[in-house]
Amino acid sequence: MALAFLASLAAGSTGMSIGRALSLLFNRDGSVDEALIFNVRMPRASLAALVGVNLAMAGVLIQTLTRNPLASPQTFGINAGASVGIVFLAMVFPPFGALGNVIPAFIGASIVGFIMWALSLDGKANNMKIALSGITIQLVLSALIQGVLIADNSTQDIIFWLVGSVSTAQWPKVFIILPFTVIGGIGAILAARYIGVLALDRITSQSLGQYPKNVAALTCALILILACPAVAVAGPIGFVGLIVPHIVRFFAGEDQRALLILSALGGALLLCSADLAGRVFAYPAELPVGILTALLGAPAFLIIAARKRVR
Repeated sequence: MALAFLASLAAGSTGMSIGRALSLLFNRDGSVDEALIFNVRMPRASLAALVGVNLAMAGVLIQTLTRNPLASPQTFGINAGASVGIVFLAMVFPPFGALGNVIPAFIGASIVGFIMWALSLDGKANNMKIALSGITIQLVLSALIQGVLIADNSTQDIIFWLVGSVSTAQWPKVFIILPFTVIGGIGAILAARYIGVLALDRITSQSLGQYPKNVAALTCALILILACPAVAVAGPIGFVGLIVPHIVRFFAGEDQRALLILSALGGALLLCSADLAGRVFAYPAELPVGILTALLGAPAFLIIAARKRVR
């Protein structure tokens, strides 16, 4: 993670060595390189890391809450719900801004999240049906967003935002998401011993002295606290919350606290690396990070779905 962060500071149209970037972090010399790092590249790398942390931890919580290995903020339509709220706000109250996006993101994501949670409580619906329901909701909402944008002849900024990108990162965006990352992340880690029991059935949870409804409500709140600000500042970046928890489980098992902490690091690593790859491989242009995570995540989703179906 540290290496990816430093590489992100060094890479760009004005290249510099990792050693030079590292030295400027501790010995500021007033040079152009210093301004480039502290005003452009560091907020971008920081935003990518924080968004990765939020989405990966939200993915762990959704999978635990629903006991569904195919669950993630994207496959459950939470990203799309947040996007609908933000786009409608941008239509009514322009200009488009990250801070004002957080509340409508919460509203839109909460509505979709409640619907998906209700579906997950139905014993007749298996994991694949629930995942397909979430994807269907996402497709419907995405079509609605596209229709609104076409009818309103909206700006390119919103369309680019919907792809999912950290290229417009600035310190204000970092400071918007940072409190939610701290509150949601620490809250999830402190409540990990209770949230982990949700992976068991309701009767077993109650026999262990848990209050499943209360813990589930707390988990839903933490999911929204983590996922909604990430969508607000960087757009609906997909598949991070699906890929990272499965990779981490391979190494860390099912211990909820370890899974959350390592997924946070893994999410930050994935987003920083994807953003770096998008700048390096498409130079002098760049690929939005949302495209790269989709290219990685779509095959991963199919592999996970196939494995679960076989089992």
